[in-house]
Amino acid sequence: MEKILDQDKIDLHDMQQFHKWLDEVKGFDQSPMINLAFLAGEVGEVINALRGLQRAEDDGTLAQAQEHIAEELADCLAFIAKLGNILDIDLQAAYRKKMRRNIGRTWHPNNL
Repeated sequence: MEKILDQDKIDLHDMQQFHKWLDEVKGFDQSPMINLAFLAGEVGEVINALRGLQRAEDDGTLAQAQEHIAEELADCLAFIAKLGNILDIDLQAAYRKKMRRNIGRTWHPNNL
């Protein structure tokens, strides 16, 4: 299963399969609420990483801040994949369905 990580492109299905395997191997908790709490914590870490990006003063600290954001966003994506698995949701299908609905929606800048 680790070979998925060596592929140039990974789709949502691959991510979910990888995390299903990883959860089994590592014995990670399968509670949706606990994993949602972990996701919320990771979102907080993204916020902190963005603060670091705003404070970046040179190319070195900018690159470091961007790498930190990338890691935290990857953690968020991992918990979303885990939640999809726990709740038996095909995220790839759900994403396509929702984005097709969003194409026809209208958003007003003041209501975001």
